[in-house]
Amino acid sequence: MYRSTARTARSASRLLQPRQTANARTLPRRFVTLGRRAPQSVTPTATPQLQHLVTRATLTSLRTMATVTSETTSYKQSAFVQWKLFPDFERLLEECKPEQAVPIFEQLLDAAREEFLTLEKQFQPTYEGTIGKLSELEDEISRAYSLLSHLNGVKNSPELRETLEKIQPQFVKLSLLMNQSAPKYNALETLKNSEEWTKLDKVQQRIVDKTLRSMKNAGIGFPENSVEKKRFNEISERLSQLSMTFSNNVLDATKGYKRVVTDRAELEGCSDTLLETLKKNGEQNGEKEGYCITLDFPIYGPFMMNCSNRALREEVYRANITKASEGAMNNEPVINEILELRREKANLLGYNSHADLSLSVKMAENVASAQNLLDRLYDASIGSAQKELEKLTRFATDKLNQPAPLAPWDTSYVSEQYRKSLFKYDEETISQYFAFPKVLQGLFDVANEVLGIQVRELSLAELETNKITRWHKDVKVFEVSENGQIKAYFYGDFYSRPSEKRSGAWMDAVTTRYKHLDGHVTLPVAYLICNQPPPQSQDEPSLMKFRDVETLFHEFGHCLQHMMTRVEYPDASGINGIEWDFVEVASQFMENFCSEPEWLARLSGHYKSGEPMPADMVDALVKGREFLSGMAMLRQLHFAKVDLALHSSFTPPKSSSDTSVFDVDAEIAKDTTLVPRLPEDRFLCSFAHIFAGGYSAGYFSYKWSETYSADAYAAFEEAAQQGGKPAISQIGKLYRDTVLALGGGTPPNEVWKMFRGRGNVDVSALLRHSGLLSQ
Repeated sequence: MYRSTARTARSASRLLQPRQTANARTLPRRFVTLGRRAPQSVTPTATPQLQHLVTRATLTSLRTMATVTSETTSYKQSAFVQWKLFPDFERLLEECKPEQAVPIFEQLLDAAREEFLTLEKQFQPTYEGTIGKLSELEDEISRAYSLLSHLNGVKNSPELRETLEKIQPQFVKLSLLMNQSAPKYNALETLKNSEEWTKLDKVQQRIVDKTLRSMKNAGIGFPENSVEKKRFNEISERLSQLSMTFSNNVLDATKGYKRVVTDRAELEGCSDTLLETLKKNGEQNGEKEGYCITLDFPIYGPFMMNCSNRALREEVYRANITKASEGAMNNEPVINEILELRREKANLLGYNSHADLSLSVKMAENVASAQNLLDRLYDASIGSAQKELEKLTRFATDKLNQPAPLAPWDTSYVSEQYRKSLFKYDEETISQYFAFPKVLQGLFDVANEVLGIQVRELSLAELETNKITRWHKDVKVFEVSENGQIKAYFYGDFYSRPSEKRSGAWMDAVTTRYKHLDGHVTLPVAYLICNQPPPQSQDEPSLMKFRDVETLFHEFGHCLQHMMTRVEYPDASGINGIEWDFVEVASQFMENFCSEPEWLARLSGHYKSGEPMPADMVDALVKGREFLSGMAMLRQLHFAKVDLALHSSFTPPKSSSDTSVFDVDAEIAKDTTLVPRLPEDRFLCSFAHIFAGGYSAGYFSYKWSETYSADAYAAFEEAAQQGGKPAISQIGKLYRDTVLALGGGTPPNEVWKMFRGRGNVDVSALLRHSGLLSQ
């Protein structure tokens, strides 16, 4: 996932929650899956390039029109399997019901298992005789399963959940079968020790090395029919189930809370725009009257930042920090079982802890290295954070008549009022200058002018002509080109839909760049998922908060790394195979453009008058990256430190007197959280990043990656000073040819040296961008 995350320390709103990312899955290889152009640029019919893709022999159809029934349909005829670049989401939404989907996937998995067992007898100690031989099979399985997982995130329903719950254990079993294959492992080991090894290119060698390591961590070393292997597989299946349970509990708890306010006076401080949003939220939640406050972030965040009713803020805050911690949706026992099983699984593999296992496949390599970075950033931030809190408290008592010390339900509100007093403009006013079409065009202009990459939206006529369907009418489809050649496509699902769509933002893969044995190359296709406010009416665009703008740039950065890859081996193409603590570099890098005055002017304009953003508003946003940056840094360091502690040294309680996960959280908070937290804080019960995503013992990756992304952007700052736009274009091409092109096929330290000209990363760039360098 590359799914679920910390944001960079840029604004007060980021003190509220971490970001959701793409999901990590339990299957091998690619089974892990991390705007609009101006109207005149979109033609009403298919472009020659797209039409060529539709008619070429190897892509006989992008979708099928066959009717599917659970009684007669072979899985090969299913919409889950019968597609090339663009799945038929209209058919998929019909087929994902359990009575249809479960038989289809049972057939698929049975066939895959039989095919694998047949191939297993034919493995040879060559690349094509092992990994190459499995590519087509693994591609079919991962593509089918990823569709179901994707729909579960954007069109969640009881039927989809039931389908996933029934088939996921079978996927885990197949994954274990393939990763614990002795013939495959022995063939790869023989390959490494033969003359054939020297004939492989560097990418192939890296793929083989990573495959062998993955197989070791998947239990290949256990004797067949041993007690250890049986237990390891049981744990793997159970962890898969627990992850899904955790995620569903969070979604249900979020959807299950609503606070309806009928007296507008109770919502003093909320703008007319926010009040209208709360009213529409009520209508969507079945309320005929009043204003509805819910816990999905597009509602919760603005409410906590703007409502001056302290008692109401406290009520809603308490609901948020305790969600998914009670009754049937209580995630505390789920967390304890996950932590216990992860530790046991790591021990079976010979690691001291789950953190040791997790870090063994990351750039950091060990817990000490990760902790060292966190400690260094903490030392650089704590002084600033303490001063920031002093200023906030003084402002709250002097200007807002708030009591001191501040309570946790005060920080977002006071921070926003303090920001308005310093920078003049409130969040709602600023959002009037960030109309979604304008922002999207600006994003694509950055891609074009800095990186040489062109993006355009496919028109409705093109979608219809080429039979490209969507899972929701608001979803857009885009074509990505470079030097006149189509490189990729991506779906954009930008608006919040709390009733069916998970919160947060993420990027995921539809297809991966892949050169087949017949020479045909499958182009990469990505999902870009956000949760910004939808348009208030058909006549008005979606108005984006500045954090929504940064989020859009962030996720597009992930998409670029996936789409612009030049690696044609699927195991290392795009985002596949990139170390977890380097995968956020491309996404965090893109956020920097949101703080450049020139690009802010290009991105913005009043949604009604078209007038440019006032210069002092631009200046306020540029300075905003340093606003309360110490406190924001501490918040993310808290998440990372808790994650490492729980996965390295914590033992789940056996009795009520033992230390709980919440005790660990509270103890670390004594250093990292300057506003004392409530004893009943149960934030961990909704911390999906580490309990339902791919960031267990890996949340530090956001800060680890951010040191690289800041240093990468520093290269562009240096180029601008030395040679202006020509130099920026030159460094942009180098960035495109290294960070965006090399995927997981080259070790990240080598990618970095090729781009930056040195092996080390300069952490001071991150501190400088955050205004923390000299403090």
